[in-house]
Amino acid sequence: MDSAAHLNVIEDLLARPVPGEEAAPESGPGPQGYHLVDLGTGELSAVVAALRSRFGPSRTVALDGFTDPSLRRLPGPPLADVLADRAVEMYGWTVGRSWLGVGLLKGVGGAAPALTAVAAPNPAIRTGAAESSWADELAALTGWQGPRRPVDWESAERKLGLRLPRDYKQLVETFGAGTFDDNLELCAPGSKYLDLDPITTDPTEFLGPAPSSRPTIRLLQWAATSAEHSFCWLVEDPDPDDWPVFARSDNWEPWTRFGCSSAEFVHRMLTDPQHPYSLARHFESHWFTPAEHAE
Repeated sequence: MDSAAHLNVIEDLLARPVPGEEAAPESGPGPQGYHLVDLGTGELSAVVAALRSRFGPSRTVALDGFTDPSLRRLPGPPLADVLADRAVEMYGWTVGRSWLGVGLLKGVGGAAPALTAVAAPNPAIRTGAAESSWADELAALTGWQGPRRPVDWESAERKLGLRLPRDYKQLVETFGAGTFDDNLELCAPGSKYLDLDPITTDPTEFLGPAPSSRPTIRLLQWAATSAEHSFCWLVEDPDPDDWPVFARSDNWEPWTRFGCSSAEFVHRMLTDPQHPYSLARHFESHWFTPAEHAE
């Protein structure tokens, strides 16, 4: 089976109803809350490359004994247990209402790994008081126990002329402006040290050299690093919760799209050693320093 055929199977998988109801394990949907599909023969690297071109950079779910800790956010918990026990190498994406994983999964009883795709509900859009958020998980990851940082969001949004993502608001109210691992700077509205930074840029940076009726594209920088990496939202969608994260290494590099929220993006940076902007490769534990304490 070639990559095009694999993509067709995966598209069919993502088109199924979001799993979570009656069926036997591994035939989905079912009590386990996921679909699992054998992709047949083929090279994992080719499938992953094709999916990255369609859905953006992937999260490393499993590799060389590493298992993404955020798997516990997925419904189950059986899927988290299955992947932790059987995933040899796997990569994940959030695609609309679904979470997609593709990789090599050992068969039941330790059979040889097979090329497999799995789909589950996207944990970023689950609701309910008992569910933790990405901001909550970042607080647990960093050991952060600081006070809540209330923000006058109405005034901040009026000043910007934009509504801001709910996920980002929770991130800021949990941490405030400051720095993760003395490297990743989180901006907050009105911060004396790290305010949000609106940017306008040439549309050819996103759309290529073809003529465009739009004279500029509007970005809003919500984080950066000491190495001049920039992390922004593209603010064209009227619903701020659908704004994608765009990142680049410096002013001369092209922008890369990430299909996740700001808080999930930060969590991935801190936990995924294969993330393009990974801090997990440099630090075994993580911390947060408020901006006012960094001076």
